Amino acid sequence: MKLIHISDLHFGLHNEQFINAFLADLQEIKPDIVIMSGDLTQRAKRWQFRLLNDFFKKLPGIYLVVPGNHDIPLYNPFLRLFQPFNRYKKYVSTSLKSSFENEYVRILGVNSVNPSKVKSGIISNHLMDEVFDHFSEETPQLNILFFHHNFNYFSGLHNPLHNSKIFIERLKKSPIHLVCTGHLHYANLMMINKENQRACAVLHAGSLSCLRTKDGKNSYYSIEINGLKCTIDWRIFSDLSFKSNEIFPIDFSEIVEE
Repeated sequence: MKLIHISDLHFGLHNEQFINAFLADLQEIKPDIVIMSGDLTQRAKRWQFRLLNDFFKKLPGIYLVVPGNHDIPLYNPFLRLFQPFNRYKKYVSTSLKSSFENEYVRILGVNSVNPSKVKSGIISNHLMDEVFDHFSEETPQLNILFFHHNFNYFSGLHNPLHNSKIFIERLKKSPIHLVCTGHLHYANLMMINKENQRACAVLHAGSLSCLRTKDGKNSYYSIEINGLKCTIDWRIFSDLSFKSNEIFPIDFSEIVEE
């Protein structure tokens, strides 16, 4: 099974060349599912959501989406505080969650946007309970959680997810194998050792198509799943197309040595 993880498209501040190259890459990869971890638009404008909808129509297979902090209005205080997700719900999805399950994967996407803050996000205690109730049992499938705000620290960059320490402690006790986030336009893969002596991978995507990046690259992840084994391909834009830059093989069934 093949899965794609993209983030931070920022339609309205995007490069059409990156979008076209990505869509051409998907024609070769033929993924089953595309996961999008927020910041789909630059400023939640109607015309930006319409561009996003055109993009959705060109995707193969199933796509799963959650909002980012850029997907709610910034300069309209009334909408931001009282109706922050109205346009997202009109143009993208009436739900702020996204889920999929088959014999190979269990996937859950949740909303980490905090409308009272410009950049910082939060997974409330109530939502955290929902997440870990959803992934409460060990199953043969690969368990994937995704949301927008990253929770691991990068040198020189902020750590925007409120109560991330509580989240990580609960993550270590859960059967979740893979957490996909975005937000900083900085690609990174981090492993967390869980209490059951297995690993959880935190896959932090860079920006697919925004003109502003923190790592100097436009990129995304292609993930091939075979049971509890994954091959994660970090693909970056170079010479007019996306190319494999680094491959990470991970076996989530292996015991992690201390």
